[in-house]
Amino acid sequence: MKIGIIGPGKIAERFANACRSVENVTVYAVASSNRERAKRFADKHQIPHAFDRYEAVWQMQELDAVYIASINSQHYAAAKACLEAGKAVLCEKPMCVNLAQTKALLDTARQRGVLLMEAMWTATLPCIQQAAEWIRAGRIGAVSFLDCCFSFFYPKEEGGRLFVPQLGGGSLLDVGVYCMAFSLLMMGERPTSVKSCLQIGDTGVDEMGAALLQFEAGAVASCSFGVQGEAPADAHIYGSQGQIRMKEFYCCRRVELCDTAGQVVEVLEDSEEDGFVHEIRAFAHAFDTGKQEAKGASHQLTLDCAWLMEEIARGGANRSR
Repeated sequence: MKIGIIGPGKIAERFANACRSVENVTVYAVASSNRERAKRFADKHQIPHAFDRYEAVWQMQELDAVYIASINSQHYAAAKACLEAGKAVLCEKPMCVNLAQTKALLDTARQRGVLLMEAMWTATLPCIQQAAEWIRAGRIGAVSFLDCCFSFFYPKEEGGRLFVPQLGGGSLLDVGVYCMAFSLLMMGERPTSVKSCLQIGDTGVDEMGAALLQFEAGAVASCSFGVQGEAPADAHIYGSQGQIRMKEFYCCRRVELCDTAGQVVEVLEDSEEDGFVHEIRAFAHAFDTGKQEAKGASHQLTLDCAWLMEEIARGGANRSR
């Protein structure tokens, strides 16, 4: 599979490096709004083609797929153009900045019969999939409570898209999306109740936030996220017969199944150092087998996550005033 990259930023650096570990995947082109930036990226990663126009990537006939890693507000237009050109798309999270765009993009993919995957790499991790399997198999009994946190400190003086509303900035879209996807994956359904609080900074974006979700059977999920405070990215799931623990859940490489007293009963460890490899393999496998969705990061997960974040943004904005 020959893949092109749109937006050669930090996350694209990691993606390009991870592609080297996946068989039959080649980064063939890169595009940036700045030609020199594209050229430097291409030289560093030995990519044959570099462009200063995004459209040059999806217009390449020999290209099979496109990885979109530009700023959040540009995802929809770029992904739509790629799909309409018949290119498979792996789009960074969040796929779009709102639910309406997400629905429209998924509809375009279905109508065109083209593979579309949100780059929610957490959903493709073996440890995350194992945790969900333990829950489905009843290994911890009925789930009562889940907690997860993803928060880091980013200096405002450094600027960037994180603090610009028009660019899809804010903690919910940047790291809160991991918490929402994780909760949905573990519970296997949308919550029936969503409550949220967002701390809106002088930048106009949500800089810290929390959401409390309740599911049909009564289980509660507590999710916290932010870009103005460093915190452990741990997650726990508690049930009537046991619990599941993981550190740095979004990039989890070790998950523990425990009894109700917290004693470890079973462990899964992932030997793959870079979780992006799992994501790229899932995308490549879906492409090679003619699928329109990838295992783990389903269209339903993407849609449910977009819906949930919109609910959180609406409720949190009302409470922040």
